Formats: sequence, structure tokens, C-alpha cells
Amino acid sequence: MSRKLRDYRSVAKPVGAVVMGLGAAISFCALIGYLFNGFQPPEDGRKLGGELELTVVAGGAVAVGLLLYGVGKRYEMPMFGRREAVLSVALIWMSAGVLGSMPFVVVAGMSFPDALFESISGLTTTGATVVTDIEGSLPRVVLLWRSLIQWLGGMGIVVLFVAVFPNIGAGGKHMFGEEVPGTTAEGLRPRIAETSRVLWQFYAFFTALEVVALYLLGMSLFEALCHALTTMSTGGFSTRDASIAAFDSVAIELTIAGFMLVGCVNYGLFYAALRTRGLRPILRSVEFQAFVVIVVLSTVVLTVGILPLHGDDPLQAFRRAVFMVATTISSTGYGTDAYMDYPPAMLMVVVFLMFIGGCAGSTAGGIKIERIVMMAKVSLAEIRRSFRPNLVHVIRMGRTVVSRDAITDATVFFIIYMMCLGLFTTAIAAVEKETLPTAFGAVLTCLSNMGPAPFHTVADNFAHYSVLSKIIFAFAMLLGRLEFFALLALLVPGFWRR
Repeated sequence: MSRKLRDYRSVAKPVGAVVMGLGAAISFCALIGYLFNGFQPPEDGRKLGGELELTVVAGGAVAVGLLLYGVGKRYEMPMFGRREAVLSVALIWMSAGVLGSMPFVVVAGMSFPDALFESISGLTTTGATVVTDIEGSLPRVVLLWRSLIQWLGGMGIVVLFVAVFPNIGAGGKHMFGEEVPGTTAEGLRPRIAETSRVLWQFYAFFTALEVVALYLLGMSLFEALCHALTTMSTGGFSTRDASIAAFDSVAIELTIAGFMLVGCVNYGLFYAALRTRGLRPILRSVEFQAFVVIVVLSTVVLTVGILPLHGDDPLQAFRRAVFMVATTISSTGYGTDAYMDYPPAMLMVVVFLMFIGGCAGSTAGGIKIERIVMMAKVSLAEIRRSFRPNLVHVIRMGRTVVSRDAITDATVFFIIYMMCLGLFTTAIAAVEKETLPTAFGAVLTCLSNMGPAPFHTVADNFAHYSVLSKIIFAFAMLLGRLEFFALLALLVPGFWRR
């Protein structure tokens, strides 16, 4: 290594460990596929097969992971600092995207660019897809893999890594912070490995609960499992081309809507509620209060606004509005209604929810309600300062005083978000010769990890885009999932120097 460059070879160890873990996940997917085919065979023969191919891919992944782990262990540094953590998180997500694409290439016969897009869309829980015939072209093991990678990406593969490999030490704290930068420590245990385990325990519990609920409501066990995995991750991949609308069940829609809203809440509040044996920590959270207000107001407005589209039936309009608000603010992206037929004002409500997203520390995408509330308070304080300059303004979230660093972080995040939105929109419009609204909607859905793209003039699908555009979209999805800083840091020359 050049003396001018920092030695980063030690990051191969955590990357290798995660690659091995993903290999194990692929083999687990193959095993579950064998079991489902044996005990609950599909009626369509095209849904069979792929388990052997997945096993081979899993073996290759474990071999590559072992190699990387060995290299990293050989050059392991005594200090695993913030820069090593940033690079590890970025490489883990990139390698996971490449590895996650292999089942789509080997089993489903997709081209590598399409498979990579589908994989990154799954891992980042965006839910945008290039598959035009989900029910007819994807074997069951691939459908299960699509769902599983969303579930792994929802809470975070790095968070899972920190929970499973707590001996990584101080580096685990930095890696956790880089992947979940918006998470507050409220109610969580002081040790980062214990925090990771707590988050995953709640995540797994809610997922299992939804599997049971959907199965009891009439879904097959396989589809209940797939939809529970993609609901709690707020990912949105479905086993049906028509998404949740294919089931045409009020009970299923309301159940999924409820779990999507649960996925919007800061998981730290769930632990605080369990520890105090009450709901007070949740109800006293300023961010949660703002979340409830936004959901209720948006539901009421949408119900009234789309009433003429549903035969002036208030119950039908309310049913569609509840699901649309839940699927949009959670960034899940399931569909039950033709939202592109909404009046312009109602469509803007949907776009508004796409910008906002869920709470910090949740699996939802978007800017996050915590940042929105914080920036609103700062803006109000600055307005007051204009006519009372000598007044000292203290920004609080509940009883907690917000630090200047947190305010700076939220402001810079918003600026970078808007800059990337404008830059990528311009790039897509130039490459694809698309209208600005179409390019804007496609980029917004990727940056917010949302799924459906408003203003698409063709089917709500990304299959028709060029390879270059798909690469831009994939990069935008990673930026949105890692909240910009971890990836953009790699572009700064000083990052690589000693």
C-alpha cells in the first residue's frame, strides 16, 4: 500500500462475514422452497424448480465470503474507526446487491443489469421492479428470495451483522450509526450489539404475527409469508401482478395497512414501551404525535378527494384512502387503487407523503418525520428571530434539547436530498427523453425507497428504461437507503488518504 493512502484491507473481514451470511440466506431460501414444493405444491408447474441452482449460488457465496474474511483477518487493524465503518457499510451493500442478483440471473434468466436493479430495489426496500409478469415468469423460490432480501434489508443487513457478530467491538457502533443514522437511542440498551438484537427481535415478532394473521384471513401460507416479509420491511414486493388488489379482501387490506403503519414507528419506542410496561413513551414522542396527525389528516383529505372515483361511496373511498396513506407514508408501495386517476390535488397529497416517509429508526424511507418536525421548528424560530433578534431560541423535541449538530445534520441531509433529486431527474430526462414529471416521479420513488413511480405514462414498471438509467436508479436507491453520507464520503479524495 502507498504510504499516502490509508490501509483499508481490514474491511474485507466484515464484508466477508456478511457475504457468508447472505450465502446462508440463499441456502435457507432453497430449503424452504423444497419444503413448500413438497407439502404445498403449486398448481402452476412453472413455479417449480430453482432450488438446486440456489444451492450452488449459496456455495459460491460462502466460498467468496470465506476468502474475503481471511484476507481481512490477516490485515486486521487494532482500531476499527469511523472511516473503516463507512467503507464497510458501503461495500457490504454493494456486494449484497451483486450477490442478491445471482438468483435472478441463474434461476429466472434475467439479464445482469435487470437482476442488479431488482436486487438493489429489494435490499433497499424500494420495491420498484423490472419484472412485467411476476405470476408467470418467476419460480416460487425466486418469489421467496425477492421477499427475503427485502426483509433482510428492512431492518438492515449491517444491523443484523452487528447483532450476530458482537465481537467486532467499537467498529460495530460506527457501522450501526452509518446504516441507521436517524435512529434515536431512546429506550434502547447502551450496548450496540444488544440494541441490534432488540431491534431484530421486535422485527421478527411483528413479522411472525402478520404471517399468522394473513394465513387466518385466507392467504396461502406461502403468500402470507412473502407478504409479511415485505410488509414489515416496508418493501412492497408482492407475489401478484396486481399486488394486494389481487386478493380483493377488506380484512387483508386493513391488516396489511395496520402492519405497514407499525413499520413506520421508531423501533426504539417499542422497546421503551416494553421496558416501562406502558404506552407512555410512544404517546409522548413528538415524532409519533406528528406521525399520527399526518396519517389522520391525509386519510380524511384523500377520502373526500377520491369520493367521486368510488361512486360516492364513503366506505369504499375510506377503505382505499387508508391503504393508500399507509402504503405511501411507509414507503411500502403496495397497490389497491389506481392512484394515477386521482385529481391533481389528491395526487400531490400522495407525493407529499412520499417526501415525508416514516419515523426515524423505522424501516420506512423518505426524509423522515423527525427531520421534518425539526426543520419546521428551526424555521419558526428564525421567523421569530426576524422581529425579536435578542431572544434566545432553544429547539426542543419534547423535553429534549436538539443539539446544533443534529440541526446541521437534518439541514444538510435535506439540501443533499433535493440536490440529488434535481440532478438525477435532469439525467433521466436527458437519457430517456422523458418528460420532467415522469423523470421526477421515477427518481423520487428511488431516493425515497418508495416503489411505485407517480407520473409514469406507461405501466408502473422500470423495465422499459435503458441500462444507464437503471444504474442511475440503483445508485439513487442506495443513496436513499444509506441516507447519502456513507456513499458520498467515498467520493471525497481525503477519505482515502492517511
